[in-house]
Amino acid sequence: MSPLRIACAVALAGATLALPASGVTANPAQPTVTVTLGSHFYQPNPIYLAGGVPVRLVFQNRAGKAHSFKAPEFFRAARLLSGPLPNGEIELKRGRGAVVHLIPARGQYRVHCTEPFHTMLGMTGRIIVS
Repeated sequence: MSPLRIACAVALAGATLALPASGVTANPAQPTVTVTLGSHFYQPNPIYLAGGVPVRLVFQNRAGKAHSFKAPEFFRAARLLSGPLPNGEIELKRGRGAVVHLIPARGQYRVHCTEPFHTMLGMTGRIIVS
């Protein structure tokens, strides 16, 4: 093979490697919903999610005391991918957080705080999965 043909073959091989792959799609980022637990409230409220779409739920307790996020029907209906959910509840000490990855099931669900008197003080909410 002549030196010119070798140079052309090397140049073409390099050019082929540099071309972007067509038809290859990147994995889209998983939607993230941040749920803030405050002094007797959840935000957002209601929480809107898409049924059958994996989601990353980030729970953050921004209050100066412990709070919980109890939604047993919601967590029972969802397909849990990772995260701590004993008895369908997330308990967070002040300033703490937790992350749960799941695939929600369609429906409407109730959520409340299990700390004494917090539900009575208005720490309730809804999750709407459409």
